[in-house]
Amino acid sequence: MNPAAVFQVSLAAALLVAGLLGMAPARADDTLWARLAEGGKVVLMRHAAVVEGGDSLLRDPSCKGERNLSDKGRQQAKALGERFRARDIPVETVHHSPYCRTAETAKLAFGKGSEAAYLTLLEALSAEAQAAQTAALNQVIASHAGKGNLVLVTHEPNINAVSFEMVKPADFIVLQPKGGSEFEEIGIIKSGGPD
Repeated sequence: MNPAAVFQVSLAAALLVAGLLGMAPARADDTLWARLAEGGKVVLMRHAAVVEGGDSLLRDPSCKGERNLSDKGRQQAKALGERFRARDIPVETVHHSPYCRTAETAKLAFGKGSEAAYLTLLEALSAEAQAAQTAALNQVIASHAGKGNLVLVTHEPNINAVSFEMVKPADFIVLQPKGGSEFEEIGIIKSGGPD
């Protein structure tokens, strides 16, 4: 085979592989969205993007002193909710941590949400309280038996405590409850947001 023909075949093969690799994440996302449409899953979500600076551990019920959502974060949360609605994803219940950034993410994305202490930012707790809270979160995930999906809006350290996935703002992990104290990680949907 002459060098030009070898180059053409190699180029075609490289383009085919690149195309297939480029399509793989989209197909994986489609599969995850289809699984969510079935209901009965748990969505473990990191809050949307926040303003830079400030103390991320500070808890202020008035929200004035906390690190709150940025304009980009508000857009992320709204866009995420639109993605759920466009795909008719059944959202049964939404829980968020006591921090304002999680409450606002839940409200903008899903129009609802109730505060859940078991989603409090782990870094703000003692080591003993962190272990107890992580056990409680694992139990909530494993025991979800609703027909719709349970959405939990929380913080990166809390997600890292139950999964080895690296999540950016507004990313979420899809989990399948197995009963007892077990659940399966199905996959992650990335929002494409900032770190």
